[in-house]
Parts: sequence; structure tokens; C-alpha cells
Amino acid sequence: MLNESVKVSVGLTREWDARKAGKDIAEKTLEKLDGTPDFFILFSTIHYQDHGGLKELLNGIYEVLPKEVPLVGGTVKGFSNNYGCYARGATALAVSSDQMDVAIGIGHNTKRNPKKATEKCVQMIKEKLDNSTYKNGFLLNIISGSEIPNIPPIGRKKIIEPGAAPNTLMKLFSFSQKTLQMGAARDEEIMEEMVSLMPDFSMLSGGSLDEGSGFRNFQFHNGEVLKNAIVTLGIKTDLDPYVKSTHNMKKTDIEFEITKMSKDCRIIHEINGKPALQELLRLLNWPKNFLNEETWLKTTFYFPIGGKCVEQSADENSPHVIGIILGESLLLTCKIISSHASILTIDGKRLLDAVDENLSYQNISPIFGLISSCATRLETLGNKIYDVRDRIDSYMDGNPFIVFYVGGESTYSLESGLDYANMSFNAALFA
Repeated sequence: MLNESVKVSVGLTREWDARKAGKDIAEKTLEKLDGTPDFFILFSTIHYQDHGGLKELLNGIYEVLPKEVPLVGGTVKGFSNNYGCYARGATALAVSSDQMDVAIGIGHNTKRNPKKATEKCVQMIKEKLDNSTYKNGFLLNIISGSEIPNIPPIGRKKIIEPGAAPNTLMKLFSFSQKTLQMGAARDEEIMEEMVSLMPDFSMLSGGSLDEGSGFRNFQFHNGEVLKNAIVTLGIKTDLDPYVKSTHNMKKTDIEFEITKMSKDCRIIHEINGKPALQELLRLLNWPKNFLNEETWLKTTFYFPIGGKCVEQSADENSPHVIGIILGESLLLTCKIISSHASILTIDGKRLLDAVDENLSYQNISPIFGLISSCATRLETLGNKIYDVRDRIDSYMDGNPFIVFYVGGESTYSLESGLDYANMSFNAALFA
């Protein structure tokens, strides 16, 4: 049963044309909502960029949605909601309540200067919420996800063969990361800064994606389409937000020492005193030609490196996916701050159990829910993704929810601290 003072609606569109889809999803979301929403959350697959443009998607929405309603969101690999599971289309969640104050923050150039981007975003949130009298704070952070680096003259590849001198290769990667802003998302750095600046707010975060190629992703702020940005929805409310992260990855008996890495702890140069790629292949008993552009998704993503990611986390075996091979070095999608590491793995049952573990932890009757989940879980589970949706729908007792499939996911609460991981399932439930 929904709280009488809180109205929540989830909408869905499967229209191909961006403008038509925008109008369609706004109409479907608002028709189920009594009154003007306090905010509108939008997740879209990337294909609208090629079918009219994402700007036209937002233009279509604001044909129907009042201009004063704040909107946040971004592109995702796929999503599920009360209606089903989808790898194409758009979904939205809107809330109308007399129990909350709302603010939106944005920060730019996240891959170049995540600290500055976060500070700007937080400043905008605080300007509107610092004087709120509601007791609980919550932040939904949509952060520009990782992109395949553009390393001249090689171009954009997941595997860059040894050839250039290591120092030259690292300089070229730095150029791609900081000048072109193509490279690691640095979203865990954003979350660490966000937590330090707003420690009393619970948080749910995810990195925006495309269909899986890793070439582009976008964020939404009202009627704007952004790149390399963080967009944050800030809420103060008397509702209680409950957040929890689970991944259920299993530690294997393959353990090793990281003996040389980059200053930012994101690139592993040596494992056990040997070139990182060479030693990793030996430990996994993989032939060198086993890794290529075609097999990448079905190999490295399912055997991530386990180690500590952020100081605030209690998880010593957070999954770290290898995003790129730079010669003999391994570029992780998030930093690793522990020198002792291991190889993790998972199977279909454990992927499903991570959902049950997460939801059973929350002994509540939620009014609505937002869930960020790793896009690799979507790939791995295949048709079992419907089983995940059904379990969530049953737990939610028919109340509105959206699961959005992203890259780089996290939650934060005062009780549990900051949890950041790949391959994870992260719920924010409101009761």
C-alpha cells in the first residue's frame, strides 16, 4: 500500500523515434500520477542517439512534462521495471509528495577532474537542501561511465599489443584520459569525495553506458544531454531510504601480490614481480591468444580481480574488472588499494542469490525502489534476468521500481559505509 502522501509512477516506451518516445513516456508516466511530480528520473538505451537524437527524446518529454519539474538520468545498457525487462527503449520514475524537498546538482569534466566536478555538484545540492527540515537525505548519482581510450595512432581498442615503450604508452593513455576524456570513469573517486562532503546522505550511484561497445555514454539534466558529467538528484524527506550492495562473488584459490602499479592505483604494471599480463595469464592457465577483442566479454568480466577499492568499504574482495590491456599492463575500471589480491568468479545461482541476499536484508515494505546493477550481470544471466525481475516485483508487492544496468555501481549509508564494486546489485528502497 502506497503512503497516502506519496504518489509514485513508472512509465515505459518502446517507440523507436526519439521525439515520439519522449512524449510517449511522459504521457504514460504522468497518467498514473495524481498531480505534478517533484522529480522525473529517466533511463534510456543509447539507440535514441541514432534515431532522432537524445536531445529530441528530452524535447518530447518536455512537451508533456511541466518545465519546472527537475529531470535526471542517463543512458544504460538495459533496464527492468514493473512491466518487464528491456534492452531497447526508455523508462521513467516520477514521484509526487508533500514529504520532501528536491534539488539537482551537476558537475562537468569528471574524467579530467572528478574532485572539482563533485564539489560543484554538491554546492548546487546544498544551496537548496541545507535549510530543509526533513530528517533523511538521499542522493541518486548518475556518473559518466568508462569509455575505451583513444590512443593515437592506435585508436580505440580493448587490447593494445606491446610495442611502444611502456612510458610512451602511459603518456598516450594520460592524453586520452585527461585531454580527450576517454578512459576510466573515475567514479569511485567521485563517490569518495561525495561521501566526504555529504556524509549524512544515503546514496545510490551508477555509471552511464552505451549498448556495450564502451564508445559513448550520456547523462540527462532537465532538457540537456551531457557528456563526462555527474548529475545528482538530492532529496530530503521523512521517508526512510534503505540502501544495500551485494555481489556474491566467490574467491578462488588464485592469490597474488600486486608489486607495481600506477600512482592512482588504477593500472597494474607487475604481479608477483613480473609483467602483469604475462603473470595473470600464467595464474589463470590461459594461452596468450585466449584474450582478444571478440572473447573479451566472456573472459575478463567473469574473472575479476578481488581487492579493496575504497578506504570507507569493509569489503576486502570488491570485484575489479579489467577494462583495457595496455601492453603488459592492466587498466582496471576502478582503483585497487590493496597489494594482496585474488581472482574472483561467480555462477548463475550465486548471481541470483545476490538479489535475494540484498532484498532479505531490507526487512521493510517499500513504497518504491531504485536499483543499479552491473551490465555484466545482464549479459551473464541471459533469460534468467526475468527471474531477477520477478523476485524484485514479488518483494516490492507490485509497487513501482526500476532496475537500471550500468557500469560501476555503489551505495553509501552511515551504517554500512561506502560500497563500490563491479558485478554488483545495489538497491535503494524507500519506506
